[in-house]
Amino acid sequence: MIFEDRVTLDAPSQRVWDTLLDIDRMSKCMPGVEEVQQIDDRTFDGTIAASVGPISGKFVFRAHILESDPPRELTAEVKGTDSVTKSTIDAAMDMKLEPRGDAQTELAYRATVNIHGRLAILGDMVLRATGALMCEEFFKRLKVELAKDN
Repeated sequence: MIFEDRVTLDAPSQRVWDTLLDIDRMSKCMPGVEEVQQIDDRTFDGTIAASVGPISGKFVFRAHILESDPPRELTAEVKGTDSVTKSTIDAAMDMKLEPRGDAQTELAYRATVNIHGRLAILGDMVLRATGALMCEEFFKRLKVELAKDN
């Protein structure tokens, strides 16, 4: 599955970048995140609770920044396993920040997500709808988090 969109944020690019790379602030924005631990400058481990259709579980994941060009571009990968179904997820994500004047930033993202195992049986439509809702909630929370700096 591919998720991609562009979102305009009311903050300069550097502040958006700093917020996205601050593990405590970032984890507040991600729906279902229960725990995140920074392993090194580029690696994070965590747990996220999620419901997909009739199945609820917790994914233990590792996120790793592959490339970055602060405060403009970031490429990362995420791999995880669901504790209930033992389904696995792997995702490749790209993010680009473009200034829009002094006070706004356009964030463009693209995530390619692959799910294997019992969760994949639920089908593309259910998984895509769940992912879209999580993205929507993430950006709502990010906008609130960025507004705290004003």
